[in-house]
Amino acid sequence: MSQEEIKKSTKKTKKTSKSKKISTTKDINVLNPIELQKHDKPFEIEDDGLTVKVLDPNTLKKYKLANNKPRKKDGLEKEVNTEDYIVEVEDVKKTYLSGNVATEVLKGVSFKIRRGEIAILYGKSGSGKSTLLNIISALDRPTSGKVIVNNVNLPYLSDSKQTYFRRDNISFIFQDYNLLQNLNSYDNVETGSYLQKDKSKHLNIKKLFKDFDLEECMYKYASQMSGGQQQRVSILRAIAKNSDILVADEPTGALDEKTGQIVLKILQEINQKYGTTIIIVSHDPDVALMADKVIYLELGQIKDIILQDRKWLIEKESNSARKE
Repeated sequence: MSQEEIKKSTKKTKKTSKSKKISTTKDINVLNPIELQKHDKPFEIEDDGLTVKVLDPNTLKKYKLANNKPRKKDGLEKEVNTEDYIVEVEDVKKTYLSGNVATEVLKGVSFKIRRGEIAILYGKSGSGKSTLLNIISALDRPTSGKVIVNNVNLPYLSDSKQTYFRRDNISFIFQDYNLLQNLNSYDNVETGSYLQKDKSKHLNIKKLFKDFDLEECMYKYASQMSGGQQQRVSILRAIAKNSDILVADEPTGALDEKTGQIVLKILQEINQKYGTTIIIVSHDPDVALMADKVIYLELGQIKDIILQDRKWLIEKESNSARKE
């Protein structure tokens, strides 16, 4: 073969290697991004109920803006909650991007939570419940849809205003406690109080430890306490902030059954004493029993919303009828 023929053969091989390919593997995380030309059309793949889309450049830009930037003011930013609802979610969709591959995690979710309710976002792992909690808490933005929480239309907030919203309206309980290791329990709980700018809402921290039978842990450090004690102290920190809404992502997930029951009792006590709206993510049917409302998610959609008479883990103070 002559040198000229070898060169032509090499060029052909290079052209062939440039042809576009897509992996149809079950693991969507290893789906290779595709270089699309302007004339290429987006297409979809169904993977275990999740819709995976390959986007054209214009659509990709729109998704990025929706996920990362506040919406432009159009008059709807002034919308507030109706009746006595504190959370209103309408047709919310959330799509995550990896290169130009989009995975739709929430597919048009709608529900409402009344002020003072205990609500459970319930479902299997991968159902979209933690994503939904993050959107309600202003930790993430919806790709589309309406989210009004405590009279604030969240998708219109800038990043800095989202931070202020979380500070003023939301208390967080984390599954992994997140206690500051260099502070004792009292000081950890006090940090929650510092975040509450309304001095009229400040609570007596020593009384909190007494009310929830944690006096023996008041001056202990995280390393000196069991996992259950650390979780209960982290809950006190959330209470000390005294926000209108308390959110908890699998608060009993790392605890044994007995300690988990103690944590759930504390949450019911908070709700009863302070009228706090509590939103919990869980896949545990026992946790779901303690709620007024169970929002059942499956593959990014609401399968059912159940209104129920909660299972009381503590003694009821009143028998007032709930609104439907």
